[in-house]
Amino acid sequence: MEATWPTAYRALPQQEFSADGYTLLPIRWQDRQLIRQWRNEQLAILRQKAPITAEQQDQYFSQVVRPLFGAEQPGQLLFSLLHEDELIGYGGLVHLDWEAGRGEISFLLNTTRNADVAQFKLDFAAYLRLLQQVAFEALPFNKINTEAYDVRPYLFEVLLAAGFVEEARLHQHVRVDGTLVDTVFHACFRPQAPLNASPAAVLVTSISRKVPLLRAVRAAAQRWHFATRLLGADADARCLGRHFVDEFWPMPPLRDLSLDDLLAHCRKHHVKAIIPTRDGELLFWAKHRTALAEAGVAVLVSEATAVELCLDKLLFARHLAAHGFSAIPTALQRTELAGTQQYVVKERFGAGSVSLGLNLTAEAADTHAATLHSPVYQPFVAGRELSVDVYVDAQGRAHGGVARHRNEVHHGESQVTTTVEHPALVAQCQRLAENLGIYGPAVFQVLETPAGELHFIECNARFGGASTASVAAGLRVFDWFLREALSPDKVLLPFQPRPGQWRQIRFPADLVAPAAEDLDQ
Repeated sequence: MEATWPTAYRALPQQEFSADGYTLLPIRWQDRQLIRQWRNEQLAILRQKAPITAEQQDQYFSQVVRPLFGAEQPGQLLFSLLHEDELIGYGGLVHLDWEAGRGEISFLLNTTRNADVAQFKLDFAAYLRLLQQVAFEALPFNKINTEAYDVRPYLFEVLLAAGFVEEARLHQHVRVDGTLVDTVFHACFRPQAPLNASPAAVLVTSISRKVPLLRAVRAAAQRWHFATRLLGADADARCLGRHFVDEFWPMPPLRDLSLDDLLAHCRKHHVKAIIPTRDGELLFWAKHRTALAEAGVAVLVSEATAVELCLDKLLFARHLAAHGFSAIPTALQRTELAGTQQYVVKERFGAGSVSLGLNLTAEAADTHAATLHSPVYQPFVAGRELSVDVYVDAQGRAHGGVARHRNEVHHGESQVTTTVEHPALVAQCQRLAENLGIYGPAVFQVLETPAGELHFIECNARFGGASTASVAAGLRVFDWFLREALSPDKVLLPFQPRPGQWRQIRFPADLVAPAAEDLDQ
């Protein structure tokens, strides 16, 4: 049988798919019994109820699998997965609907590699990239989806990182090893990139410890094109974020980085989009955004005038007052705030949470101000602090906004934040973002008094530390940016808020992976 086993699917114009040492081939006769062994060893994660005999496997391959090769539109396409020419697993696309252009992903890794979580995640991620080539490059499919039991959460992590989204969850749907568990469905859709577009690289700067942001960018980038590479940069060569990008750049300090060197780096690494993430670098990128755009590199940053307004809390408050928005009065001298009993003292420039003095007496306010570089004074106003994430498109129109309550704040950063319905507040923030000349994402900090009055505190003209909560609620900031940066038509997908409330809880987590480099060098 092996001598006459076919090696090419009639339905596929390309038979072999390779990347990074992994290869997908049309399933081979010689692999059938190893596959049977792995299936029998891993019944708990399969929809297979009983062990398969050698005779049953032979019969299945000869009667079911072999006819698939000659069919114009087979019901499934099965592949052997090799790593460095060694069989390590198999899978493919099953339950194919050629008219709708969709199929379900099937995947099984050899038992030893499957038991090693770090190895599984590497192998599964590589397999998904190859299968995306099959579905979206070799075939004109629109969607590939998965159905899996919720017994391996790390499997879902890989799916989300590869650009899949959770479509549905059936609670306590199946019994696995005596326990009822959920069945979860994920889907990946045809990339938004034009069919002839070459994969681009997205560079995120000042990545530091911003792992949730990097994951949100990666998911959006791979929805754009599954082969999009995520690059990271930071002046700290040992920053944690370097472990969550495809390639890390120990970026020189901005004062030492010339435009020519920056452009050369972008050309060398095929960077087409840059996402700055730190207040202190925004003016640098705003200064060079036009030159970078002329070189074919889009930067997610506002014009310098808007950045300066947002970085300077005194100018920000004065601008708002001059344009009819309610801002908390801000002054260089405490005595300018007549009638004030309790004060807030903060740095005039940069992040307002840095060295913040809150609810201080006049004497304490002066003492605290003496410790700051450029202090400003504000009256203390009691109320709950809200954040509003907005996105303003390249035409200066607010495209969407999400309000959230900062439930728990540590060192000025939200550790727990929950989205809230507050259309009047969101509308005000969108109008203000347009008025300020913001482009891209911005985060407004707003105080709501017990009487319902709204007072703007500040605006960060960038993606915020807890803004991934708003992404989960439907504010697809990075998807919109990449479309504006890379698509010829630049028509944005509409803002579709996800119903209900969404809560983000920030917590430490571990990443365990094979050691690919010596970090002590």
